[in-house]
Amino acid sequence: MADNKSDFLIGLLVGGALGAAIALLYAPQSGDETRETLKKKGNELKDSAMDTYDRVKDQTASLASQVKDSSTSLAATVKGSAANVASRVGETVGKVKSDVAEGVAGVRKTTAEEMGNLSQAAREEANRLKQATNNSPNGDIATESAA
Repeated sequence: MADNKSDFLIGLLVGGALGAAIALLYAPQSGDETRETLKKKGNELKDSAMDTYDRVKDQTASLASQVKDSSTSLAATVKGSAANVASRVGETVGKVKSDVAEGVAGVRKTTAEEMGNLSQAAREEANRLKQATNNSPNGDIATESAA
């Protein structure tokens, strides 16, 4: 939309200048007067073109500044979001590590307890078999075990 306005403005200025130049050439004036009028109109056109150029230049600089500010803001937002995600991932990894370590410790404890229980049961069974063998008159434990 801004391009259409700029194109229209430039066309208007060029058309106006050409119309003024043609009108001056066909006007009933002397050559000196016509040259002086053309010189004035040329200076006016030059000034008008410089004003238009300066205005477009300022608008372009303003737009470039806005784009720069927006991209800087967007970059900061993305950086902050990435840091937040990285922090959450780090926390999750730490929690998983902690949970795994607790699970391993629990398994070790349970395994040690069960090994102790099995060892105790084996000792008790060995003692029972020893006593059965000692109590049996001919050393036969089959009768003791059947009872």
